[in-house]
Amino acid sequence: MQAEVVVKGWRNGLLLILPPEGTWDEVIEQVHAKLDEAKARSFWRGSQATIDCGARPATVPELESLLDRLKRAFGLVPVAVVAEDEGTRAAGEKLALVAYNELPIVRKAPPRGERRSSSTPAEDGDGTAETVAAAVGNPANNALYVPNTVRSGQRIVHDGHLIVVGDVNAGAEVLAEGDVVVFGSLRGVAHAGYTGDESARIVAGNLRPPQLRIAGKIARAPEEEGIRPSPARNPEVARIENGEIQVFPL
Repeated sequence: MQAEVVVKGWRNGLLLILPPEGTWDEVIEQVHAKLDEAKARSFWRGSQATIDCGARPATVPELESLLDRLKRAFGLVPVAVVAEDEGTRAAGEKLALVAYNELPIVRKAPPRGERRSSSTPAEDGDGTAETVAAAVGNPANNALYVPNTVRSGQRIVHDGHLIVVGDVNAGAEVLAEGDVVVFGSLRGVAHAGYTGDESARIVAGNLRPPQLRIAGKIARAPEEEGIRPSPARNPEVARIENGEIQVFPL
C-alpha cells in the first residue's frame, strides 16, 4: 500500500511529512486533501509550516509549487524544509526556507546555572540517552528567518531568535524565546524572551506596535499611537532597563 502524506501539529505550527512514492503532482493533491481534512483554511490559517521530505528529492520548481499551494489555498507560512537529500535542502534555501537534514528535536532550556554542556547526555521520555548539542538552551543558535510580511491574524512562535524581513502588520503577533528583529515596520504585538529571558530585545526599522512584551514586562501604546509616537522612521531597540521596557535609537 502506498504511503500517504501525514499532516500534524507540532511545536512550530504544522508539520507536513511527504511520502517517498508518487508523482509530485499527486503529493501536492494529497497535501491539499489532508489540509482540507484538518480545516487548515480556518483553524490553521496563518500558522507556520515545515515540510519533511525525508529521503524524497525535490527540485526548486517542485518545492515552489508546493509552497505556492500552501500560501494561496490555505494561508500557511512555510518556514522550513527537512530533507536527507543535499540538493533538496539547497532548493529549500533558494526559496528562503530554513533547511535541516533531520527534524530538529527541541528541549526546554534547564534553569539558569544548570545548563548542560555539549557532552552531557539528556534522557528522553523513554529513558534513552541522547547527546544534547551546545545550541540547546541558547536561542542565539536557533534563529528563525521569516522572509515575508506577517499579516493580520497570523501568529508566529519560535524557541530562539525570530527575524522578520518584512513588516509585522497590525493584528499580527510574533513571539520568540530570544530576540525579535523586524526589518520593516512593527505594528503588531511582539513578545521577546517569552519564557522569561529579560535580556531579550525587540528591534525594528519602524517601531509602532500597540504593545511590546519582554519576558514578563509589558509596554502599551498611549491611546492609538505606537510605543514611539515620533514620526521619525529610524531603527530602534526596546529592552528592559531599570525594571521597565524602554526604547532607544539603534
